[in-house]
Amino acid sequence: MGWRDLLRRREPSQPWVPVAVAMHEPEADMLINVLQSAGIPAMQRRTGFDNPGMLAAGPRQILVRAQDQLEAHAILDPLPEDPETE
Repeated sequence: MGWRDLLRRREPSQPWVPVAVAMHEPEADMLINVLQSAGIPAMQRRTGFDNPGMLAAGPRQILVRAQDQLEAHAILDPLPEDPETE
């Protein structure tokens, strides 16, 4: 499912918000797969510059619906390490 399909299906009251930045397309695909396996629709878009010759290179924003933002952060953001458990 591409980003255009997701945009067509979205409701006007549900904006898409960024929850992460990937350094390249393979990393973005991995993050999107993690979110989608948890039942959260996600998509990517290029940020900053666009050079077609770079293909999969360049940073990407990972976007989710605003209603899924907190759950997506809970999945993607690492937990702080607890020094007492080490």
